Amino acid sequence: MRNGQTAAAQDRVVEGVARLRDVELSVLVALPNGVSRWGLTYMLRSLSPVKAVHGCASFREAVTLLENRTFDIVLLSAGALDEFEQVAAVAARRGVKTVAMLRDISDDAVAQAATLPAEGFLLESAVEPKTLEDTLLRLQRGDMALPSSLARKLFAELRRQGQPRTTDFRLTPRERQALGLLAEGMSNKQIGRRLGISVHGAKRHVANLLAKLNCPNRTLAVAYAIRDGLLSE
Repeated sequence: MRNGQTAAAQDRVVEGVARLRDVELSVLVALPNGVSRWGLTYMLRSLSPVKAVHGCASFREAVTLLENRTFDIVLLSAGALDEFEQVAAVAARRGVKTVAMLRDISDDAVAQAATLPAEGFLLESAVEPKTLEDTLLRLQRGDMALPSSLARKLFAELRRQGQPRTTDFRLTPRERQALGLLAEGMSNKQIGRRLGISVHGAKRHVANLLAKLNCPNRTLAVAYAIRDGLLSE
């Protein structure tokens, strides 16, 4: 089984790399700290899939840029929850994927990260070209980009929250299948292939899952599903 899982993981990486080489990404960097903003902008420009990078220092400017220009990804400071949600909402409406930039992995930061409507996360203190490229690969593949250090703290926090809830989530058989495939790290396209449905059908099942589990992102949905025993049913 492990060999099969390893082969599947390698296939996903190969597929993701191939897709990444075929795209040209436009990225918006919205960070108030000038050093972080310019450093991140410089690193992004060194990556072959990135065709354009624009930086701004305020959430208001980020909203204006998202509404008037075309971007694929916005890297956004997670420092202010309300403003983050406003920008992320505009990004979602425009089909732009949001990556939350965290300054650290303190308990408060982890608790806030669990509520953010983001497709990926990066730690400002640990960003380097390799981690950026890996994040782009995961986002392009349709996966959640999450640093392992943050993932460990997130799961530890969930374990500390106690016993599984007794809420009846009323997941359909298809939604339970999709949840299991999410837990394997599959993208919407891969879920669609496994279930024999279109990618739009897979997206619909995933969206229904997030709504029923009351989770803002795929990673947290899987985390709660593991904690609450939904994957073992």
